[in-house]
Amino acid sequence: MSKIISGFSKFTKEEKIDWLTKNYFHNQTETVNIIKQYWNIDTDLQELHDDFIENTISNFYMPYGVAPNFVINDREYVIPMVVEESSVVAAASLVAKFWSTRGGFKTKVLGTTKIGQVHFMFAGDKKDLETYFNQNKTELYAATASITKNMEKRGGGILAINLVDKTDKLANYYQLHITFETKDSMGANFINSCLEAIAKKFENETIEIVMSILSNFVPECLVRAEVSCKIDELGGENPQKFAEKFYQAVKIAEIEPYRAVTHNKGIMNGIDAVVLATGNDFRAIEAGAHAFASRSGQYTSLSHCSIDNGIFKFWIEIPLALGTVGGLTALHPMAKLSLEMLQKPSARTLMQITAAAGLAQNFAALRALTTKGIQHGHMKMHLQNILNQFEANESEKEIITAYFDKRTVSHSAVVEKLNSLRKPIINWVNFLDENIVRTHLSKLNIASEPNFGSMNAQQMIEHVSAVTQIANGNWVVNTFVSDEKTARRKPFLNTDAELQTGFKASFLAEEPNELKFNSIEEAIDDLADQVALFVKVFTEDDKRTVVHPFFGELDFGDWQKFQVKHFTHHFKQFGLL
Repeated sequence: MSKIISGFSKFTKEEKIDWLTKNYFHNQTETVNIIKQYWNIDTDLQELHDDFIENTISNFYMPYGVAPNFVINDREYVIPMVVEESSVVAAASLVAKFWSTRGGFKTKVLGTTKIGQVHFMFAGDKKDLETYFNQNKTELYAATASITKNMEKRGGGILAINLVDKTDKLANYYQLHITFETKDSMGANFINSCLEAIAKKFENETIEIVMSILSNFVPECLVRAEVSCKIDELGGENPQKFAEKFYQAVKIAEIEPYRAVTHNKGIMNGIDAVVLATGNDFRAIEAGAHAFASRSGQYTSLSHCSIDNGIFKFWIEIPLALGTVGGLTALHPMAKLSLEMLQKPSARTLMQITAAAGLAQNFAALRALTTKGIQHGHMKMHLQNILNQFEANESEKEIITAYFDKRTVSHSAVVEKLNSLRKPIINWVNFLDENIVRTHLSKLNIASEPNFGSMNAQQMIEHVSAVTQIANGNWVVNTFVSDEKTARRKPFLNTDAELQTGFKASFLAEEPNELKFNSIEEAIDDLADQVALFVKVFTEDDKRTVVHPFFGELDFGDWQKFQVKHFTHHFKQFGLL
C-alpha cells in the first residue's frame, strides 16, 4: 500500500500523528506518548512553537546552558549556549575564567555589510546593458522606497547597487550585486523583499530574471576577537613550550584542510551554540563561515596565532550576520531571555560576544589537543551522558565519577564499572550455622516449587546432604579427576562466581533420587547431622583430603568453599535467598 498522502498539511496535529504512527511505527501507543511527552503544558506557548514551522507534531529539546566569567571589552558576560555536545559549555566557561585574569577578550566589528543579488541572463550587447542600468539605477532605489523607509530611519538600507559581468563563467550571465546595512536586524526578509522589488523594476524584454536572493557569504560583515598575554603568564609547567605547540597546531590548521575542517568545527561549536540560543540562523552562519575559510581558494583555519617578542596572541576574524530584533528573536521566549541575559546587545555587540565564544571554544580544544589530548576532558564530560544512558542512580554516579577522576574514560570502561556495581550481591549461605540453615529450610513444604531443576524440596535437601557425605567419607563416588582438570577447575572455588543454573555433575543420575526420609523435617535433621560430622572428621584429621567428583582432591578449606557455593545454589533454587 502506498504511503504517499495528499492534503497532509490540512490535517490537525492529532490527525498528523495518527497517520504517521499507523504508517511508520510498530508501537503506536508508545510513539504517541513520546511525541506528546514533549508538548508544552502551556497550550498558548505550544501553539506559538507549532507556528514556527509547518507540519509540527512536537518539540525537539536541546540543552540550554550558560557559560559564565566572560570578560569582553572589559564588560562581564554570562553567555547562553544551546548545544547537545558535552564539554562545549564547560570548556568555554573554563577558558573564559582563564582569560578573565589576563585582560579578557578584545573584540571589534570590522564591517556589517550584507549582500543580496539579482541573477539574470542578457544576450545582447554589454554596452547597451550598462547604459540601461545607469539610466535606471535611481529608479531601482526608488522601487524599494516603501520597504526601506523604516530601515533608513534606523540608519540602514541599501548601500550600493552594482552591475557585475559573469559571462566569463557562464554565457549571458550577469547580476546586480547589492550591499545592505540592516542594523540590529538579521535582515533576510528585508533584503529578499528589496531584491524582488528591484528585479521586477529592472526586468524587460531582453533581461530574463533567474532569481533574486540574499547571500549567506558576507565577507564584509566581519568581526574580530582576540586574546593575548605574556607567554610567561600562560601558566603551566612550561608556558614557552605550550605556546610553541599551540602556535604549531594553529599553523597546521592553516595549511592542512583535513585538520582545518575539524579545527573550524570546534570554533562553530561555540558560535552555533550562541546563535541558536539567541534565535539566529546557525545554518546561515555555518555556511558563511566555511565559505570565508575558503576565500583564498584553499580551505584554511578561521583562527590565527602569533608568539612574537614574548607575547602570545590568538585571534579570529569571522563573518557573523546576526540580529537582535525581528524574526525568531522576537518570538521565541528563550531567545528573548538569552538577549536579556546578554544585557540586550545590539547586533554589533552580539557579533562580538559570539566571536569571543567561538575563540574560547577553539582555545579550549587546542589546549587540550596539545597537552592531555582531546579525549581526556571530552570523555570526562561524556561520562555523565553514558551514565544517563544506562539510567545510573545518584549513588552510582557519585561512585563512578570518583573512580574515573584520575582514570581514562571510555564507554566500555564505564559500562564495565557500572555493571560491577550492579552485580547482584550474593547472600552466601553460612552452611556451618545450623540455626541459619534450619530457618531457611523450615520455609519449605512438599508443595514448594523450584525456580529451576526437577527436584522437589525434600529431594534437594537430601541431595545437599548426600554430597556432604562424600566429604565425610560416607559416600564413595568412583570418579577419577585428572590433575590437569583439577588445576583448571579448582581456582573457581576462590572466586565470587556462583554455580551456574543447570550445572550437573557427571556422577549424578539424570532423574532425582527416590526419597530416603519420611518427611522434610527428617531430611533437615539428617543434613544437620552430616554437616556436624563434616566438621568433626576434618577437625580430627587436619591433613585430611577427599576427592570431589568434579573439582578433584580438596582439603577442609576447599570443601568449605564448595559447600558455601553448593548450599547457596540450592537455596536459590527454591527462592530461600
